[in-house]
Amino acid sequence: MKKIFKLAVDILGSETKTKEILRGLEQSLLRNINYKFYLFGNKETILKDLKKFKKLQLASEIIDCSDSISMDDKPSEVIKSKVHSSMYLAIKSTQQNETDAILSFGNTGALMTLSLLNIKTLSEIKRPAIASIWPNMKGESIVLDLGANTKLSSRYLVDSAVLGSSLASILFKIDNPSVGILNVGKEEIKGNDEIKNASDRLQELNKLDLINYYGYIEGNDISLGQTNVVVTDGFTGNIALKTAEGTAKLFQNHLNNAYQSSILSKLGYVLSSISLRSVRERLDPRVHNCGIFMGLNALVVKCHGKSEFKGVSYAADIIYSLLENDVNEKIKEYVNEMQNKITI
Repeated sequence: MKKIFKLAVDILGSETKTKEILRGLEQSLLRNINYKFYLFGNKETILKDLKKFKKLQLASEIIDCSDSISMDDKPSEVIKSKVHSSMYLAIKSTQQNETDAILSFGNTGALMTLSLLNIKTLSEIKRPAIASIWPNMKGESIVLDLGANTKLSSRYLVDSAVLGSSLASILFKIDNPSVGILNVGKEEIKGNDEIKNASDRLQELNKLDLINYYGYIEGNDISLGQTNVVVTDGFTGNIALKTAEGTAKLFQNHLNNAYQSSILSKLGYVLSSISLRSVRERLDPRVHNCGIFMGLNALVVKCHGKSEFKGVSYAADIIYSLLENDVNEKIKEYVNEMQNKITI
């Protein structure tokens, strides 16, 4: 009998509509039948919308919450003042092993703070990182950190390389994913001391066959798919993320305007609609909208505060895949193997 994976879903505190969350969860459930969802939110609202999703009803349990954490709440202030919030109770359920992972649409800073305090990091990892899956010309790549650590640190960069490599090997089914550090140039003299120190460290791990380190990459190399994993600090990564999302929306807007410009253009759209739909879905930031908190003792995933059902379904699918592949245990094994080889 296959294991049931229990997902805590923090429903309150964002602009994402409850019905969009439930619709996305049901779509994922149809693909991942061993899911069970624990819905943390307003019981009355959830029950009202849940009536539309018959299959999800059978795989869900509602935890009524009297409070929520807003997008404006400061992370430092929610620790004691929001103990009855949906986010806090969802995190506590995972800490107490009642659930296996958390999906939230709320305040990123609060989610990271509460996760660090309650779930804590893996002993081998100094700081967690937020990772995301980005489409590129060759397929997809893992990009991290996207905002967890805005301070540039060589240790954080190396940790992110380890986490990203583990994640890529599981999600992309490849044995030796390539890793690159995002820099202002590919030359060895480029970059500040923290980036250079991280590069030196990864070169050492590369010689031990512990990391497949490619070297420095530039911003345009991300979309080219130069490496399977792109490592950067949270400040730069978050700017890159927002820029990529804006560029995708700009492309879609120009494409729509072009196909509406004349009768011939509209006819061309009809003839090529199937191919264009595939391109739109591949580049749609509403779908690729989740950040995976890597390096914690349990899996935490954050979606945009205004998600649609496709993004919810995509995030739930990723969580299921990571739970099924026991991502945290594999990261521990990977890091222990690294430490043993370094000691020897």
